[in-house]
Amino acid sequence: MTRSAPIQSCLAGLLALALALAPALAGAQGLDLSLPDLGDPSSDVLPPSEEARIGQEMMREIRGEVDLITDPSINAYIRDLGARIAVASDMPATEFRFFVVDDPRINAFAMPGGYVGVHSGLITAARDESELGAVIAHELSHVTQRHIARRIAAYEQTSLRTAALVLAGLLIGSQNPQAGMAAATTGMASGIDSQLAYSRDHEREADRVGMRILSRAELDPMGMPEFFQVLLNDNRYRSQPPAFLSTHPLTQARIADARAMADELKPERVFESPDFAYVRARLAVLVADNPDQARNIFQARVESEATPGDRYGLATALVRSGDPARATTIFEGLDEARGEHEMLYLGLAEAALAENRVDDALGRINAGLSLFPDSVGLQVTRIDALLREDRARKALALTRNLTHEHPEAPGIWELHARVASAAADPAESALAMAHYYAVQGDLRAGLSQLRRVDPASASASQRSRANALRDRWESRLTPPG
Repeated sequence: MTRSAPIQSCLAGLLALALALAPALAGAQGLDLSLPDLGDPSSDVLPPSEEARIGQEMMREIRGEVDLITDPSINAYIRDLGARIAVASDMPATEFRFFVVDDPRINAFAMPGGYVGVHSGLITAARDESELGAVIAHELSHVTQRHIARRIAAYEQTSLRTAALVLAGLLIGSQNPQAGMAAATTGMASGIDSQLAYSRDHEREADRVGMRILSRAELDPMGMPEFFQVLLNDNRYRSQPPAFLSTHPLTQARIADARAMADELKPERVFESPDFAYVRARLAVLVADNPDQARNIFQARVESEATPGDRYGLATALVRSGDPARATTIFEGLDEARGEHEMLYLGLAEAALAENRVDDALGRINAGLSLFPDSVGLQVTRIDALLREDRARKALALTRNLTHEHPEAPGIWELHARVASAAADPAESALAMAHYYAVQGDLRAGLSQLRRVDPASASASQRSRANALRDRWESRLTPPG
């Protein structure tokens, strides 16, 4: 289940953290917190290499403390949408790492080094892909405009790596008050909640840049003010504001400005992927307290409106609640009414596997892959089907291909490790787990996994790969100069 830690407050609090740490760590004098000029985002306010190190340190500390969504289809969708938006920005898409946090609150956050987390609550609350894309574009803008880097660099007397570790400690402490690291930082962190929000200037800049990015990505820039308005309206009926509002203050004037800009920036063509409705529904089923609850919710929606997304959600819930035969009927009806889609083939395959009809499942998967060869969800489900037939060596060849195609996806590396273990290849399993930790920023854990590669049983290729990774990661962990 989702932990209750205020992730967004910790991650957005780099400025406040530096303020709290500066006197304790470096004896700094009073600092000017004003921001009269945002400056050139390309200026070297903080070396990108150091920013990457800070991001890696933060990911290493919080990786074990935050529940992440592991579903391959959902993660692939967010990576694809994030890459589509990032390509339209001023930074290479390869510099971003997108992941989904299992948290019902409506939020997204960006960390140093291009790590971008999207809450499950944001995906299920967005009404269309442009609204979801708007929040992602807004967070990317905080990265491209170096807002976080500027906050850190404003406090030159503070140890940057120590700041990152203490920031992660604040996150861990909010989830586990007994954590020793948090206990050491509680005093420094107290009294700074009022300073956690991004500055108004940063927010306005992220709005403007984010909507330009949306327009270039052929999404509707109006998604930003529309979703902001939903959040502001929803806030009137809550005892606590939505998480996004706690670090991204909203006013009607700001929404009006965003709406005016969106009118000017609307692209000639807006394309929203049909994947969104299916992914949103699938995620809602996965994060529900139990499959029966999800089935009841989607059954009520289908009876009142019966959108394709709601029908897909009902079928997905039926697979997980023990009625795959009825789910198959719904999936097939969607296929006839809406046309072929990889998520429908995935649902049909999962329904067949739920009834242990492995051959039928493989037939559905192969048919889907003939039309959608890049579908990660279908490829992973095929691997699951092969493992059920004790064809681990065949599955291992497929997971190896997936790691080449998606080298930055931790879930793919974890799957490759599991399949390698089933195929009795411990060296390959250790190498895969090393990558699993490394792509999440934990190079030390990756190096620990490399020590599991036994030279006596590993192949020459595996020994060579282990040595190359060890040299590369140890070099990255060694401070310059």
